[in-house]
Amino acid sequence: MIDATVQDAALELPEVIVADRQAIVCQGLGSLVAQIAAVRLGPFATDLASLRKALGERPGRVVLVLGVRLADADLGRVLDMLRRDHPRVMVVVVAEEAEFAFIRTAVKAGAHSVCMMGQVLSSLPRVLGHLVEGHSILPAEILKRLMGEQGDSLTRREHEILGLLVDGLTNFQISARLGLSENTVKYYLKAIYQKLDVNSRGGAIAKYVAGTY
Repeated sequence: MIDATVQDAALELPEVIVADRQAIVCQGLGSLVAQIAAVRLGPFATDLASLRKALGERPGRVVLVLGVRLADADLGRVLDMLRRDHPRVMVVVVAEEAEFAFIRTAVKAGAHSVCMMGQVLSSLPRVLGHLVEGHSILPAEILKRLMGEQGDSLTRREHEILGLLVDGLTNFQISARLGLSENTVKYYLKAIYQKLDVNSRGGAIAKYVAGTY
């Protein structure tokens, strides 16, 4: 039998929820989290409903390891929901090297830390250790890259629209999601194309996802 004291101590550890649109990514990150002594692994979530449910059922300390997209929401929308409904949750965003624009979005939106997927084996345990102690941490290599970039000329709304473009939404779907007219969406797209120096949706998506703007 497991000693009751040991069991109680385990339950007091911060619980880590892993969320990404791909279950296989959740499983991979979860297997890493399960090896970290300072935390305990919680449930996985692949969409907003399952994430809301998981967060609502956990009154204690929670850390969310979050990919750049869920099945039905992009990173910006998830971070807005967390800031509004679950401000106590500490958030670590994990992104691929080619998705650096989402790292920038996460930092601006107040994520407590970020990790590049290629370095997650070494960086995630370190990051979670700092968060458990109550400290936010931005890895030095990411901070250096962010500080070395030119100022971001895109507005918050333009970031929202680009995120929805990446998710494959049409102008009509974007207008419905954001409560804008289609003509307004077209106006924003024209401004985005000019700022990114592209002339197509595909060009804008490629630059945004790569963070080369």
